Amino acid sequence: MAGIVIYLVISLLVSLVFIVLGVNQFRSEVPVALNTGEVPPREDELTDVSEWNHKHGRNLIIYGCALFVTMSVFIYFLEKFDNTVFQMVVFFIAIFGEIAWLEIQHSLLKKKLIKNMSYF
Repeated sequence: MAGIVIYLVISLLVSLVFIVLGVNQFRSEVPVALNTGEVPPREDELTDVSEWNHKHGRNLIIYGCALFVTMSVFIYFLEKFDNTVFQMVVFFIAIFGEIAWLEIQHSLLKKKLIKNMSYF
């Protein structure tokens, strides 16, 4: 039982990193970047800086919550069922699906809110 509690606390801390980052991006006055190493667009390159920041922040908050739920459900099923390989495959598909969703949302925002797409 102690192992499950430690796992859930670590999962919560990892998820909180994304949630806090999302809140900071939501409140930011200057354009933010989603990916590490990515240079955010300048204010004059965006049609709406506020919408850019709010949607990126919202997406990171949703991702942090979904990550915690996925990790919590994974440990629950790991304790209840025997087929560990199947559970690991489903877990990795869920995690990579969440990351793919985040990247797709970022790409859609770039297409919608950046004036000149030659920037990227």
